[in-house]
Amino acid sequence: MDNSAYALVLSGTILPGHAPDEVWPKLARYLRIEAAKLDQLRARAPLTIKRSDDLGKLQALQDGMGEAGAHAELCATDGRPPLFVLFDGTASGPLPRIYVEERIGHGLWPESVRVAEVGSNAWRAWREFSPPPPPPPAPVEESHELPVEPVTWASKEPQAPAAALAAAVLPPGAAVNAGFWRRCAAFVMDSIILGVVAMLLQVLMLGSMAPTPDALLAQLATAVMLCAALFVGQWLYFALFECSVLQATPGKLAMGLKVADQGGCRIGFGRASGRYFGKILSSVVLNIGFALAGWTARKQALHDMLAGTLVVFRGVHPDRPRPTVRPPMPWYGWLVNVLFVLGILASLTAAAISIMILGEIAGGALRGGSGF
Repeated sequence: MDNSAYALVLSGTILPGHAPDEVWPKLARYLRIEAAKLDQLRARAPLTIKRSDDLGKLQALQDGMGEAGAHAELCATDGRPPLFVLFDGTASGPLPRIYVEERIGHGLWPESVRVAEVGSNAWRAWREFSPPPPPPPAPVEESHELPVEPVTWASKEPQAPAAALAAAVLPPGAAVNAGFWRRCAAFVMDSIILGVVAMLLQVLMLGSMAPTPDALLAQLATAVMLCAALFVGQWLYFALFECSVLQATPGKLAMGLKVADQGGCRIGFGRASGRYFGKILSSVVLNIGFALAGWTARKQALHDMLAGTLVVFRGVHPDRPRPTVRPPMPWYGWLVNVLFVLGILASLTAAAISIMILGEIAGGALRGGSGF
């Protein structure tokens, strides 16, 4: 039996925005198998198409399948024998047992569904196959003392089972991953907030200083301190908000987004900091690193890939069924994007006009100097 840590499951469904007539031929070419062989696999879907200990390799394969339009899901395994599941007389699988438990636990499949371990012909209903629930706790003798609940700083929010969290590696999908323009609107909103704060700090720190020759050194030192404060403040703004219980900056909250790891869980401060500093690489390559959020299957920018993070909609949770409908873009999101694009065009136009004027001035000076 293969004891690989992860399995890639082909669900047999098509991602939104893709035509069924195009998906399966493209997937067959991507997997380098014959169309007839792929049809046989689809008839048994959902089923495991690859198992491996290399999570990165499976994620790359999942991304390629997502670009073709086929939905595939990564799932952790726990060493137990995989299962076949019987639907309308057709056996689907093999599937990791955690995958089956998650579907039944979320109510996606009935408990009466029939299953069998790989290598066995003994089909049984899941409720008979799965282990019985633990017995109820023994009755406690009546006491007149008031129960004392220990005080803890741990979160009171319900936690998902470890098996479900391990299996909940989010697949690409329009209802899961936020697109480029929604992220752009959130970024512009955050930039406006930070710009206002920076302007206020500049007024407070530099506005009261008289521009005298004796004050030049003090002004330079103050300017350096201001730049350092703005850099640290911007880093903490993004990192602390994105690792908090909100998982989002105010701009992302306004656009219904949050930052999460590959499974949709909250990230820590270290990863949030790495994501922020990764934006330096996204910007130095002519901002192509940011534009990747519009091209990749999971809508990841370069800094998301480096930090192993995703920007998802707020309705995505690791312990709940994934949403199937993409939330509409808020009207103010479109307004912010339109103003942003118009601002860029206006800046480019002004720069082009300035270059033309400087060229005319330089040309006139050269022509005038030729008479000497």
